Amino acid sequence: MTTEGVKLPAWYDGPPAPKLGMGRALYTTDKHPIFYLMILKCGCTFLRNLLFHIDHDQLHPEAPRIHAYDADFVKAAHIPHQIIRDEDALFAVVRAPMDRFLSLYFDKIADPGNQTDAWMRRRIGKGAGLTLEGTLSIEDHRANCLLMLDWIKRNLDDGTEGKTNPHWQRQSVSVNRIKGFQPHLIPLEHMQEELARLLIEMVPDIKERMAAVTQRNVSTKLFAKSEFVTPELNEMVAKVYGTDADLHRLSLERMKG
Repeated sequence: MTTEGVKLPAWYDGPPAPKLGMGRALYTTDKHPIFYLMILKCGCTFLRNLLFHIDHDQLHPEAPRIHAYDADFVKAAHIPHQIIRDEDALFAVVRAPMDRFLSLYFDKIADPGNQTDAWMRRRIGKGAGLTLEGTLSIEDHRANCLLMLDWIKRNLDDGTEGKTNPHWQRQSVSVNRIKGFQPHLIPLEHMQEELARLLIEMVPDIKERMAAVTQRNVSTKLFAKSEFVTPELNEMVAKVYGTDADLHRLSLERMKG
């Protein structure tokens, strides 16, 4: 539905909110009042493809690069806050900070074949003083991670390293963008079963749709986590992403409760 240039989902038949609200941070669908807060490196490629499948009954033609096609999606920017609060299908997927950071490093920084994110590799590599050329040992990659985390901390805490990017922004900052709402926090490691539980009444074939969406942005880990992570690395991730650890822990507690 479009009202005087405002794009509204087809399921909504009320007037648009008089001004942009917190819903601008949320994706919805045309068919159902589903509200998704996207957090990068938390299953977002799969989730956006799932929303597209719910609306169009098919995979997105550019599924691996779906983030480049924002115009193909409906945002909840003009949906009144009370409508969003009253709907149960409001959710964000959150991830253990170490897993999210390692995914970021090995996918965006350590992989020279990733040309899409070469700018990120150059920016962080130069700013943090990473070793990225040649054959790197496990010790080289660990050293890179510590340097990168130190750079991210400066970027997030005082802005001395320039503008923050959502790929390494704290998950807690994203959730605070919709402060006042009560999103379901779904831990990434339990995403399939928890999302099915949340949406099955609204989308009865949600399990079949999730099975049909095979697109994942899976980073290639060069080392097993148990082999790679050291106490020093654990300590640095905790310093940078302590609030995200709390958020992930809360998601697990709510799921069990």
